Amino acid sequence: MIHHFTHRPIRKEIDSSGFIGLEGCRLEYFIEAGLHLDQPRTSELSYQWRTTKKEYKARGRFVWFTEQQFCYAIGNPEVPKVRYSFDPKDIRAFSWPSVMEMATSDKKRFAAMKQVSEYGMSVGDDPFKWWVTFEEVSLDRCQDISEVSGFPVNSASS
Repeated sequence: MIHHFTHRPIRKEIDSSGFIGLEGCRLEYFIEAGLHLDQPRTSELSYQWRTTKKEYKARGRFVWFTEQQFCYAIGNPEVPKVRYSFDPKDIRAFSWPSVMEMATSDKKRFAAMKQVSEYGMSVGDDPFKWWVTFEEVSLDRCQDISEVSGFPVNSASS
């Protein structure tokens, strides 16, 4: 079983849409629909999206999963999380190490992917237990949804 974690406030949006979108899909929609215009943070949000698109172009864009029962890389430890559990075969998921191996011939892509792995390790995650999909994932394939109030104490960030 592999798990996708999200922040609890986002659960309603995921559940109502019926799928887990590619990373950055909410920001992408917000920008492309023009919902950021005339907001106090208009330029900040536009800049964030431009920067994020460059990162996705360099390393790829995924829906992320882990075999672990926690995920520190998601950030904001004070915000409760929701865990969506799937069988990797049901959603065409690929292990992160295998995806990285496919990218070894593209030095820029591999370097960007390695940077993500190194970040994960620095916050206490195990990238060798990460999985990704290249497209959104339907909740019809979800085996379990559970609320997670906290992760084990993270010794990597102490």
